[in-house]
Amino acid sequence: MPPPPLFPPVALNSLLVPGVAERWAAVQEHLHPILVGVTEEVRRHAAAQFPQSWPLYELSFKAQRYLNRGHGVRDPIEDYWVAFDRAPRGAGVLIAVSGAERAILVGLQLWRVRKDALASLWGGARPVWLPLITQIEQHGTTRFTSRHPDEHAPSGPFWIDRYLATRNANYLWAGFVYPWDDLPADLATRLVADVLALLPLNEALMEQAEHDDRSGPALLREVRPNYQTASPPIEVIAERIRQRGFHLADLLLRSYHLALQTKPLVILPGISGTGKTRLTRLYADALHGIPPGRENPFYLLVAVQPDWHSARDLLGYYNALTGTFHASAFTRFLLQADSDPHQTYYVCLDEMNLARPEYFLAPILSAMETLESQIDIGTPSAETPLVGGGTITNPLRLPINLRLIGTVNVDESTFALSDKLLDRANLIELTEVDLAAFRAQYQGTIDPAVWATMTELQPLSAAGGHPFGYRTISEMLRFVEQAAGTLSPTAALDLQIKQKVLPRLRGEDSPRLRRAITGLLNLTLGLEVRQKASHISAAQLAAAPYPESAAKLQRMLERLDQDGFTDFY
Repeated sequence: MPPPPLFPPVALNSLLVPGVAERWAAVQEHLHPILVGVTEEVRRHAAAQFPQSWPLYELSFKAQRYLNRGHGVRDPIEDYWVAFDRAPRGAGVLIAVSGAERAILVGLQLWRVRKDALASLWGGARPVWLPLITQIEQHGTTRFTSRHPDEHAPSGPFWIDRYLATRNANYLWAGFVYPWDDLPADLATRLVADVLALLPLNEALMEQAEHDDRSGPALLREVRPNYQTASPPIEVIAERIRQRGFHLADLLLRSYHLALQTKPLVILPGISGTGKTRLTRLYADALHGIPPGRENPFYLLVAVQPDWHSARDLLGYYNALTGTFHASAFTRFLLQADSDPHQTYYVCLDEMNLARPEYFLAPILSAMETLESQIDIGTPSAETPLVGGGTITNPLRLPINLRLIGTVNVDESTFALSDKLLDRANLIELTEVDLAAFRAQYQGTIDPAVWATMTELQPLSAAGGHPFGYRTISEMLRFVEQAAGTLSPTAALDLQIKQKVLPRLRGEDSPRLRRAITGLLNLTLGLEVRQKASHISAAQLAAAPYPESAAKLQRMLERLDQDGFTDFY
């Protein structure tokens, strides 16, 4: 009698159960225990095969219980996975069960930040990796994304050559796929063997990344400027920010100013393009009197990455093989702030909810609530050598003069903020777009007819739950300016509405979405639509002031009528 399958139908079908909560519960009951068993086998074999490097690795299971489509729309998860990776990350090995593909996948995933490291490995040690690359080429599958997916794909003997030769290629997945309807009897053995085959390549990528990281304690400022014992009045700060052409309501700026003096953590949620990140830099410049174009030694921008899931990713990590600590830019900045207590230092955690903030900020959040304000950096001794020279003590102290500001977007690519995080922060929402203030400070030329349309366009899009901010407005106006001599201002704006505004509109049929699409169709068609979208004639579209956008909106409204859902594509 054959042994039972590793993944019985009830486990696989848990990814097809309808309902967000129902699917997650089914996955946790039927699928998660199987992946835990596979993970334990990987752990046992990897510890024996890679005794030096395996202790550096961390295991993480998928934690997001739903797909966040934005604006309150949530769908059930389509896959469930376990990842094996280590700091400094940017690549890792993944075992995934996919309901969308009806397959089990095991592979190496790599983000663009590690593309140069992969090129160095392949260029400098091709014979070492050729067997694995060939095995994936002949028996596996590879996928990679590009900002321009329609461009001609470069040719090459192997998938790695094609990926590296595609200039705009970003995320890479390379590994093996096992369809649900053709799972081998020895699947458990194969999954473990596949992970063990891919781990050396991931480890080599991490070692290459560590080698390429030349930043170290030498970057710390050795000569301190004169101490600033008090910040300028808020009126002075506001005027300095206004002189830089930034648009923000006075009440919001005063609220931000007071929040930074009350709590060390401020969160700025809001629509993309309203200037959340820019505000953090301009405020720090204004407070310290830094002129435009000059580096601000009191400000650090940290781009949060989606694969961050522990404090190591923010603070740095201890390498047990070398006995040294790899300090991150954040930790070096923290040490700088600690050595300069009379100055206020600002860190912007840009797009902080691309990963779960409670995970990578855990020791920081704890330090905020204790009198000692101590941060455990995970070293085995009180004093540890730093990569590049110097030493670091454990625990670190969270400087009282350090301010953390996190910018937050709310869409399908981000995580919701937990109560634990919100309890320790002031949250200031940036959603308002002041068109009058924007035009008053805009330096370029604006066609009056174009601006009149923009003032109608932005509120219509916002009313539909898909607003756009100053960044989009600026880019649309620059496009119209650049079109002089090539297109009329109206034709250029027509293309920009189609390219920059309409792709945001998506969702299930609702009065709000329908009103927004209908209002935009009326605007671009130049007349009020009183019949079904399918009844709009070709002559009406041809006579429209914005025919490209009107035609696209007609199709979107038709789909909404027919399917109860619409999007740009």
